Amino acid sequence: MKRQYLLIIGLIILFSGCTDKYNNHYAIVLREKRENPKEESKEEKVDNTLLKVNQVANEKEIQQIKGYIQRRKWEMQHIKDGVFVESLLEGKGKTINSNSVAKIDCKIELLDGTKVFDSKIDGSKVINLKSEQDVVGLVYVLNGLKEKSKLRAIVPSFLAYGLKGDGDRIPKRASLVYEIEIKEVK
Repeated sequence: MKRQYLLIIGLIILFSGCTDKYNNHYAIVLREKRENPKEESKEEKVDNTLLKVNQVANEKEIQQIKGYIQRRKWEMQHIKDGVFVESLLEGKGKTINSNSVAKIDCKIELLDGTKVFDSKIDGSKVINLKSEQDVVGLVYVLNGLKEKSKLRAIVPSFLAYGLKGDGDRIPKRASLVYEIEIKEVK
């Protein structure tokens, strides 16, 4: 009995010593981090500043898009990363997936009303969802839709042509308003 009692006391002392050791170690690490914060390199400071600037600019653009939608009283859904969609006609036919190639007719304009593309004038667009790199937001919009669907979508600049534009009709940092009809899915 005395032996068991000593064993239990020894285990209690052993475990209490271990927890104090680890708790103290953890407290020491936290104190060191607080007292000696890691100095950022110039590159890290620039990267962090640019990240914050882009986040603010992107949020401002999303707010402009929301205002545009409200003024027109559109019933759009925010689907992903700032992309807004409104279904105008549910299609019947093949469903677009991430490996599809879709032929679409569309009208594209800027938030200020400037028309930049019209399939009636410029011809249909063929979008390969697997390799589309210019307007990634368009992939988000089309994925899961069916042939013959009609919809309205707004894609923010950071998911469209970004800081540079397309070098032709679409200026830098331009959100794009699409009216789309899905003609064919392969």
